[in-house]
Amino acid sequence: MPPRPRRTSPTTRRLGEWIAKYKAKFNNAPDDYTATSYDATLVIIAAVKSVADAGKSSPATRVRDAIQTVKSRRCKAPSRSTENGDIMDKVISVFQAHENKDKPMDDTDAQFKYIGVAPQS
Repeated sequence: MPPRPRRTSPTTRRLGEWIAKYKAKFNNAPDDYTATSYDATLVIIAAVKSVADAGKSSPATRVRDAIQTVKSRRCKAPSRSTENGDIMDKVISVFQAHENKDKPMDDTDAQFKYIGVAPQS
């Protein structure tokens, strides 16, 4: 029997599309935390918008509270927060360090290889 095709999750597809657009625009692959930073920006924008749409001014406390509850489309998986704002879905990325003598030591793309996500308990 032939192997079943591997399914791609909507999050994986969305992230792949985002990476392709990033490469097309900047002619370079995004760094490891670029997508995370992009998602954080989307959350902040959505939080400020939700406060403004409610007809309220945007002091930091209202925006902070909105960040914990706002839903926004992200290129990575959505995250959930506890009442205190702590992230419930913790992801630990695993990298392997190896010396690439052809590149500067502070070039993290050359010196560290992404292995994957550590399993969650």
